[in-house]
Amino acid sequence: MDLSLWEATVDPQHHLLVGGCDCTRLAADHGTPLFVVDEKKIRDNYQAFDRALTAHGIEQGIYYSYKTNPVPGILRVLHDCGAGAEVISPYELWLALKLGVPPERIIYNGPNKSAEGLKTAIDHGIKLININSLAEIDHIEQLAAERGRTVCVGVRVSPGVGWGAQFGLKLENGEALAAFRRMAACPHIDPQAIHFHLGTNLQNAQLYQSALAHVFELLQFIQSDPGLHLRYLDLGGGFGVPTVRALENREIKLNTFFYKPYHPPSAAKIKPVCQIIEDIAATFKALCLRFRIDPPALLFEPGRSLTSNAEILLTRVGDLKTSANGFPIALLDAGINVARPITFEYHEIFVANRMAAPANQRCGLAGPICTPMDFFLKSKKLPILHAGDLLAVMDAGAYFTSFANNFSLPRPAIVAVFEGRPRLIREKESYDDLIRLDRDR
Repeated sequence: MDLSLWEATVDPQHHLLVGGCDCTRLAADHGTPLFVVDEKKIRDNYQAFDRALTAHGIEQGIYYSYKTNPVPGILRVLHDCGAGAEVISPYELWLALKLGVPPERIIYNGPNKSAEGLKTAIDHGIKLININSLAEIDHIEQLAAERGRTVCVGVRVSPGVGWGAQFGLKLENGEALAAFRRMAACPHIDPQAIHFHLGTNLQNAQLYQSALAHVFELLQFIQSDPGLHLRYLDLGGGFGVPTVRALENREIKLNTFFYKPYHPPSAAKIKPVCQIIEDIAATFKALCLRFRIDPPALLFEPGRSLTSNAEILLTRVGDLKTSANGFPIALLDAGINVARPITFEYHEIFVANRMAAPANQRCGLAGPICTPMDFFLKSKKLPILHAGDLLAVMDAGAYFTSFANNFSLPRPAIVAVFEGRPRLIREKESYDDLIRLDRDR
């Protein structure tokens, strides 16, 4: 894929530059594996999303999905831009409050919310708690009554398209409408929103448009009830990027057993987020007219679209082996412990210290962990690799750090870069960090 898709550049020595910083220098100074975050790219992504919303009269409609990349140094950049917080756990709620996010800019989602999380949300008076089940209504009413508080609540619905299963209350069987009627009878609950979340890395507006068509039937029922008045329609996140795509089971098997390289996404066929929002807004306005509904305020919970392409993972080739079919296998110092999404998504990889070298050899990439599962790829077209080469895994800004774990190794450092200046936003874990909470006697 073309490097311009990430707005990265190459210096005269053919080294990859991110945020004006030479990746080979960053790796030398901070070691590898290393996550590198481009602050300007985050700001640019946020501003583009915000402009697309503002063009349709949507103000303060962005609530960043904490689960996507819950690194305080990254979250602070987004909050400085104006983003609210969408959280799914007591920890993420605690983190948003610790970072100084105003409670009225926090949305709490997720299945099976704990009493701890609900108590914190109620005590601080956050913007919305989006329930995931009928039983959650009674739990919230009880906790709110004990505290003498009134809670703003939304209902996550399962609109018949996109994700369902453990998520949301169904529209077709009346479950979602029953939730609103039950909440209307609760003195400590103020029902204010319909919420849905359809999936991840969605690359056009079709699912959103289908979901809206179903949701408006529920909205019509609610607005005809004098005891109910909704303020918000929360469309969740899931907005994709043109440089990442989900891998299909068939092609994973072809890569694993027949060493067939994955093909990159067709970036030109993927709609930019601003166009997806344009299409959503057009459908929303048309449905408001058709159903004669006073338009609720729209809320969005983007994650990947704001941070995916603003972060890379640098990893060093330590050794090379030869596979049974004669292909080389490069052994890296990063494995699935820090790059799990690469096992189910396409991520482009460059040789950061030799950007001009032609990609003319099929090569396998494996990590440092002693398990056969620690394979990035069985086959990828790359330049001929040598020990010491530095690889850059692109689009590491969505779910890489979220999924990172301590399988045999500490988690790596994270460096943010801006206008040629790096700053450490997370230190590499020490061995002491790994056992700090353990008690051996």
